[in-house]
This record gives sequence, structure tokens and C-alpha cells, in this order.
Amino acid sequence: MQSVVIREYTNRDFKEILEIDKEAFSSRNPAYDVYVYITYGSDLLVADIGSKIAGYIVTMDIDDVTSKIIAFAVRKEFRGMGIGKMLLKSAIDRLVGRGKRKIMLEVRVSNIPAQQLYKKFGFVIVEVIPGYYSDGEDAYLMVRTIREQ
Repeated sequence: MQSVVIREYTNRDFKEILEIDKEAFSSRNPAYDVYVYITYGSDLLVADIGSKIAGYIVTMDIDDVTSKIIAFAVRKEFRGMGIGKMLLKSAIDRLVGRGKRKIMLEVRVSNIPAQQLYKKFGFVIVEVIPGYYSDGEDAYLMVRTIREQ
């Protein structure tokens, strides 16, 4: 596999983020989703493998100590290669570096691989949100609390 560079989003990444969003989320309006990520996200990081963007993660600051992962996806062809792990670690490191103590996210109840990854990074399921997704599927609210060093 080519080397992977985790870096900040630039405007030239827009089209590829759109493709990944479409593939991962079956969104009705991926352009609007990406607009929201760029407008309201605190960090938008991409996994750049040189020839293309393999994945991305978007975080949004809620308040001084809390942030939320609002979008996170890896292209199907690059899953299982550790790229998601790299993106998640980079995002968490940035948030902790900015003094965040709590990171939240929602994940589909059926998305076991994502849940397993989040658990490896210290996230725990704190509640079920019934009918969270547009297709009616429930979500788990997962939270990672960072202890003061």
C-alpha cells in the first residue's frame, strides 16, 4: 500500500469527499453534507494516499471541553487497512491537544466494525437513540472521556 498522509482538507478534495460520502452514507444530498462539514466542522482531516483520498473524518466543537465526530468514512476499497484507525487517532490527538475532555459520536446499531474501532479508542455506548437514521435504524451514542493528565 502507498504511504498514507493524514492532513487538513483543502478545496481540491471536495469532489473526492463527495464520492466517499455518497458511497458510505447513501445520502440524498452529499453536496449539502460536505457543505455542512466544511461550514460547521472544527477539523476536517483526510487520508491522502497520493493518487486519491482514501477517507475523511470531521469533528465539531460543541463547547470548551466537548467535541463530536459528525462524519467519518473510508472508501470501501481501502477498508481494513488501518486508515480509519489513523484518521480517528489523528482527530482525537488534535481534540485532546485543544483541551477537549469529552468526544461524542453516533453510530448505527448495525455497524459492528465501527463500534469495535471506537471501543478500541476508549469510546463506550451510553445510550440508544431510537429511529436516529432516515431509514429508521437506531443509533448508539458513544462517548470517550479524556482524563486530565
